[in-house]
Amino acid sequence: MKLAISGKGGTGKTTLAGVLAWVYANEGRKVLAVDADPDANLASALGFPRQMTESLTPLAETKELVEERTGVKPGSIGSLFVLNPR
Repeated sequence: MKLAISGKGGTGKTTLAGVLAWVYANEGRKVLAVDADPDANLASALGFPRQMTESLTPLAETKELVEERTGVKPGSIGSLFVLNPR
């Protein structure tokens, strides 16, 4: 498979990510689909109802949580973020 990714909007990145996640999940594979886009449309592309997703807060807007879980203050330069899920 050849894959090209663009930062330009409207090129189908979210649609492609959603389709690949759906196909792999239907093949029985474990899939974790993470939407790092501020518009957060991946859940919609995967068929989640809006009422299920409208209360979600983008990770980029939870600076205190990021600092608590990674030990790094968002915006610091040269820092490595290590996830510490609880």
